[in-house]
Amino acid sequence: MRIKRLDITGFKSFMDRSVFSFDNGITGVVGPNGCGKSNVVDAIRWVMGEQSAKNLRGRGMEDVIFNGSEAHAPLSMAEVTLTFAIEAGDSMPETMKGLPEVSVTRRLFRNGDSEYQLNKTNCRLLDITELFLGTGVGTRAYSIIEQGRVGQIVSARPEDRRSFIEEAAGVTKYKARRKAAERKMEHTEGNLLRVKDLVGELERRLESLERQAKKAEKYKKLKGELLGVELHVLSHRYLELLALQKVQAAKLSSLSDEERAGVEAVSALEAAIGAARAQYEAQSAELEALQTQLHALESEAALAAQELEHARADQRSAQQRAAQAKEELVRLEERAQALTAEQLKQREVLAASEVANREDEVQLQVLEEEQRRAVHLLEEVQKRLAGERADVVGVVQKVANLETKLEELRSRFAELDARRARLNGEISTLREEEAQLEAQRAQVLDRVGSSRQLAQEFAARRGEEEAQLNRTRDEFAENEIQVICLREELADKRSRLHSLLELQKHYEGFDRGVRAVMRRAGEDPRALGIFGLVADVISAPKEHERAIEAALGERLQHVVVESQARGLELVAHLKELAEGRSTFVPVSTELGAELTPPEGEGLLALARDVVLTTEPILSPLVRRLLDGVALAADAATAQALAERNAAWTFVTPEGDLFAPHGAVTGGVLEGATVGALQKKREIEELQNEVAQVEARYNEIVTRHYELQKRMGHVEGVLKGLAKNQHAEELNLTTHEKDLAQAGQSLSKLRERLDVLGRDERELADAHEGLEREEHQLKDELIHAQLDRQAREERMSLLGGETETLEARTRSLGTSQTELKVRVAAVIEKRTAAEQALAQAEVQWTTLEDARQRAEGAKVDGEAAEASLAARIEEIDAQGAGRTEKIADLRSQLEGQRASHHHAAEAIKSQDQELRLRREAVDELAQGLSELALHERELALELGHVTQDCQDRFSRPISEAVHEFHQQAPPTAESKERLKDLRAQIERMGEVNVTAIEEHAQLSERYTFLSGQQKDLEDSLARLHEAIKKIDQTSRERFQQTFTAVAERFEAIFPRLFGGGRAQLVLTQEGPGQEQGVEIIAQPPGKKLQSVGLLSGGEKALTAVSMIFAIFLIKPTPFCLLDEVDAPLDEGNVGRYNDMVREMSKQSQFILITHNKRTMEIVDTLYGVTMEEPGVSKLVNVRMKDAAAANQNAVA
Repeated sequence: MRIKRLDITGFKSFMDRSVFSFDNGITGVVGPNGCGKSNVVDAIRWVMGEQSAKNLRGRGMEDVIFNGSEAHAPLSMAEVTLTFAIEAGDSMPETMKGLPEVSVTRRLFRNGDSEYQLNKTNCRLLDITELFLGTGVGTRAYSIIEQGRVGQIVSARPEDRRSFIEEAAGVTKYKARRKAAERKMEHTEGNLLRVKDLVGELERRLESLERQAKKAEKYKKLKGELLGVELHVLSHRYLELLALQKVQAAKLSSLSDEERAGVEAVSALEAAIGAARAQYEAQSAELEALQTQLHALESEAALAAQELEHARADQRSAQQRAAQAKEELVRLEERAQALTAEQLKQREVLAASEVANREDEVQLQVLEEEQRRAVHLLEEVQKRLAGERADVVGVVQKVANLETKLEELRSRFAELDARRARLNGEISTLREEEAQLEAQRAQVLDRVGSSRQLAQEFAARRGEEEAQLNRTRDEFAENEIQVICLREELADKRSRLHSLLELQKHYEGFDRGVRAVMRRAGEDPRALGIFGLVADVISAPKEHERAIEAALGERLQHVVVESQARGLELVAHLKELAEGRSTFVPVSTELGAELTPPEGEGLLALARDVVLTTEPILSPLVRRLLDGVALAADAATAQALAERNAAWTFVTPEGDLFAPHGAVTGGVLEGATVGALQKKREIEELQNEVAQVEARYNEIVTRHYELQKRMGHVEGVLKGLAKNQHAEELNLTTHEKDLAQAGQSLSKLRERLDVLGRDERELADAHEGLEREEHQLKDELIHAQLDRQAREERMSLLGGETETLEARTRSLGTSQTELKVRVAAVIEKRTAAEQALAQAEVQWTTLEDARQRAEGAKVDGEAAEASLAARIEEIDAQGAGRTEKIADLRSQLEGQRASHHHAAEAIKSQDQELRLRREAVDELAQGLSELALHERELALELGHVTQDCQDRFSRPISEAVHEFHQQAPPTAESKERLKDLRAQIERMGEVNVTAIEEHAQLSERYTFLSGQQKDLEDSLARLHEAIKKIDQTSRERFQQTFTAVAERFEAIFPRLFGGGRAQLVLTQEGPGQEQGVEIIAQPPGKKLQSVGLLSGGEKALTAVSMIFAIFLIKPTPFCLLDEVDAPLDEGNVGRYNDMVREMSKQSQFILITHNKRTMEIVDTLYGVTMEEPGVSKLVNVRMKDAAAANQNAVA
């Protein structure tokens, strides 16, 4: 693979399209400073995927777009295309094998959009990166060395230099694949964690559901038994009520006849009683007149007697009141004297208590003020004590820290002394070894010269065979990674496909009624007249899926059936099993009149025209479901179309729906139907992808076995060759090994001596530093101990002061409390005296009022007594004549009463008979009413039993009677069993009757997820194994390549420098770090020193030596060197150019240079000029043609 062409348009200073054509050999790019030569390097790096604007000498990525000049406006896009010619043996992706060339294109727009293309087909940045992995070509590889990179190679950290060896060893592609495997492993671990969470949750739910299912099964069993017993009892109760109803009808008829006879007898007796009662009432009127006269006279006599008695009583009462008033006056006088004495006593008590209260309050204020001062002083002392305690804790901690540091310092002293002793011993030993190695090296050097030529020839032949084996191993390792990746990809796709098929099979997320119908349909829904769900029987183009889903909405869950009758049967089935609801759409419904098609811009299509069906018979159904629905380009267009076509519904690709009459539906789609069409399409795509990946996997596995066989064959050839030539090479190998070992040992020994010398000086300096630190720590420790002692003494004094103040505060509190108690007692005594005095004053007022009332009562009593004595004499005189009239009227009244009594007795006898007859009739009426009520109750209970049977058991009572009438009537045991069953069901509480089905579904889901968990765990294990193999292969390839590069570097360094020596060594591997690559260089005539101390030219030559060594081991398709020769003098430039010319035989070189000697070696020269400011242009010169033309001209 080599660069064939570079097309640049709008990139940095290249405003117009500029084309670089590269042939084999060396191509040079020259031009004055600032003309844009390095922009060619930036263009190549950029098109190969460089993401850092800083590495492209810009602040932002938009800086790579031509920014305009005085005469030209800025461009909106930068584009670079790099075309490679593919040669035999190039490792290319499967999709590009056999192509003569491959083009890589990158575009960047000012709005931030970017594009990548392979062979004019859009691709990912990852695809471009993978194309260059392992080839030595890339944005960070050793194939592009620009300005300043040479110095960076020398001054870089050893870990950074390692990347050049890794690129040459092809390890970068393994690292990339390792990262991909790690990302996939992280993704798999995340999936596994989620699946484990789901499995754990399912296990917990299964435990609960298992208990609920068992409870539901028991419930259903008890419920079934209860149903049988209740129907048995209910049917026999119905028969019993029918029999009772017949008996009641006969009783009701008999009692009705008896009631009519009784009513007729009562009517005759009432007529007879009426005549006797009229005669009785006439006699009663006469008797009543006599009684009235007698009563009037007797009343007058009684009233006179009462008045006389009252007058006498009032006379006695008046006499008593007068006497009592006199006694009360005497008693009130005595009470007035006592109250006057009590008032004097309470006033004396009140005066004494006020004096005592004032004295106690003054003393209490003194005590309170003294206690406040004591408490304030105590708080201040306690604050100081707390501060001292905190300071003491800090000082104690400081003392402990200082003592710990001193202990650590003593340990470091001991360790330092031991290290110095070991170091001095090692230096003495190494001095002796150095002298011995110098002598051994001189002896081995003489033996090496004679056999070097033979060793070089053998190394060349062996190198060719090893190169072939390494190429085969590379291809085998790459093939093995592809096998693992394809296996994981196939497992992922199969898992995803299986998950989607399971969701589709169980209709996850759909309504319960839909799932119940489709479970009943099973594998052959057409046998039940079911075509499937609407979502199952239709499909739509990908760009219209969301619009069709939004338009159909929940109708995607509708079940398509052959007829409405079939739909009604399925509705009855759902009701019978209480399995929820569902909508059934018949295929055979007639189509209505079509709407006039809508008009307007932005109309994409009618919804019915973009939807396909699984069978032609379903097309009318789709037309009916989507009648009046059209697809619009966007929301604004849909709104405009809806306003013009009021009868149509318009849907946008985002799922926004504009319905007639202005209704708008939008937002985020949710529910089971969201993505139903997308999932269906994804299943079909996954099935195709699985088939394709399986075919690729089988092809790669076959290739894997072929490479394994070829590698075994090549290894066998190498072993045979090595065995045949072993005798010839043994001496040379032994000598070279001894010489190399002696040289390395001597070099390492001297390096070790230098290091030990530096270490010894560093240890001495460290010892002095430790001594100074020890003196400082001891001083700090003494000061800290003294500070702690002083603070502890102050804290002790403050503690004693605190105790004294606390005792004083408690004493003052006690005195204050006692005084407050005494004050409260005095106040209470004073209050009692005030209350007694007030009460005495009230009593005195009351006493005055009572004395006045007693005086009035005495005068009134004496006047009333005189008036009543005159009235008594008057009443006695009137009573004598009234007594004679009363005796005459009583004689007449006795005769009338006897006659009236006989009539009353006769009527009473008749009334008694009438009452008895009425009671008999009432009893009959009551009996009739009770019988009628009982008959209605029986009818109501019969209706209740009939309705109860229908409501509770969904069957008519006649069926239950027909089923159970031949069985024996329910016994007491049956009724007890009924109570027991009801009690058991009631004790069970709420029962989830759907738990049985849910448990079965959840068990199936658990089994599926457990399988998924096992698959993910297996996948993780395979990924771990793949990463382990990648790490092992990477280490082996890196070590092999490093050894080869180090040997080449040791040979190239003296060639470029004209002498001297240098080597590459691996640094020690640190925790979490890989080994770095260190450069040890010794230019001619100088001592061995760090590469950082070399001059600019020496650094450049050292870096070039390393790069060329890598090239000789792993040549890249091309190499781009940007002014690498700038720091070199004339002599070094010549040797540098010789190496470039030699390596250009196997790799394509592109040189950017100012050096005339370097220009002389190029085959094609491009000149970059800037005829107008800010715009770069090309001038192409083919140097060989120009040289031939010059020779012809001279001739």
